[in-house]
Formats: sequence, C-alpha cells, structure tokens
Amino acid sequence: MGKILPGIFVAFENPKGGVGKSTLTALFAGYIHATAKETGLTVGVVDIDDAQNTIGKMRLFEATQQESLDEEYQVMNISSSEFIENMDFLKENFDIILVDFPGNLKQAGVVETLMMIDVLIIPFEPSKIEIMHTINFFDYYKANIMAKREELGYKTTVRGLPNRVVPNLIEYKDLVANQNEFPIKLMEQHIKESRVQFQRNLSTLISNYNHVCDEFGDEMVQLITEHIKA
Repeated sequence: MGKILPGIFVAFENPKGGVGKSTLTALFAGYIHATAKETGLTVGVVDIDDAQNTIGKMRLFEATQQESLDEEYQVMNISSSEFIENMDFLKENFDIILVDFPGNLKQAGVVETLMMIDVLIIPFEPSKIEIMHTINFFDYYKANIMAKREELGYKTTVRGLPNRVVPNLIEYKDLVANQNEFPIKLMEQHIKESRVQFQRNLSTLISNYNHVCDEFGDEMVQLITEHIKA
C-alpha cells in the first residue's frame, strides 16, 4: 500500500471533450507533490489516453529541460487495456493515483478502468449543453458503474466540479442557486475561468507549480480523507 493511504484511485472524468480533465489532473498532482513535505503523501499520475497522452507527452517534453527528475512525481503512460494488471503496483507505490482518461468511453479498457476509480470528480462548464452532457454521463455512471461497485462492496465518492466558471453568467448563478436539485453533489470550490493563466503555468514539474488552486487541493484531500473514513 502507499505510505499513508491505501492506494486511492482518483479521476477527473467526463467523456465530454474539452472540460479540463488533464489540466485539473496536473494541477492537483502538483498540489499533492508541493505539499508532500507537510503531508507525507505520494502521488502518481497514470495517463491512459492512448491517442493523446496529454500529461505523458507534457512530462516527456519538460524532461528535456531538466537535468534530473528525481524530485518530480511519477507520470506513467499505461494503456487502459493494461490498467487493471498494474493496479497492485500502483497501490503499493503511491498514496493517491490520479488517472487521466481519454475523451470517450470507447477505447478498450476505459469502462473497466472507470470501475476501479474510488473518487470520481466530474468537471463541466456551467452551460446548458455541458450540463446536459454531464447529467447524461452521471446517469450512465450511476447505473452501470457505481451500482456494480456497490454490489461488490466498494465505496465510491462522486462530486461535480463547475470548471472555467464566469461568476456573473446566469447559467452559473442558476446552477448554484438550485444545486440541491442537481443530481450530482457539487464541490465547494469551483474553478474560475483562468484558462490563460492555467495554460501559461501548467506543468508537471514541481519547480513550476504556482499554487493557483491550493484551496481546491485542500478540499480534494479532505474529500479523499472522508472517503477512506466512511
């Protein structure tokens, strides 16, 4: 198992493309690694997107700028079709394993990998069409994945995450005002529209981490802690 936690699998997943899955994965991984001296937590990132390998390619590019990666968290390209056979290794070596998914559920092994996720965060922009796609995905997940996990005795934590939020937009205001009626419980920290800042600062290297989402990272760690204790 990990040094502190029993190897928890976490994913920012929504098959709707362009919702910020890889960005959020890198940001949270950076937060865990940046605070590791205080928490003792280890993090590993698994990129299972066979076609894009966004985070894997980012690390490969950034590695050319570094003399050593000894101080960095580990990034692994593992095909979704091979994920399950690597689970024991991942659980034994990391407290938190972040899995970066492709933008669809059709790639071989993706649904099976989704079945292994303990804490699922569903990011979405608060627009009518993205909310519709997000609810459709959650309905599918609840009926086909979460229900089976419950039958097998696995605990699952699911949260919705409004991402790229423009606070004054009426769609966002309506979402917040009526969140008790939304089928997915929302996180308290919502990610404001800072696309330019995130893209300029997005990195898999600890030296480039700029603490832009520390409050979000704090809430994520608390959520994972509550999941384990439940």
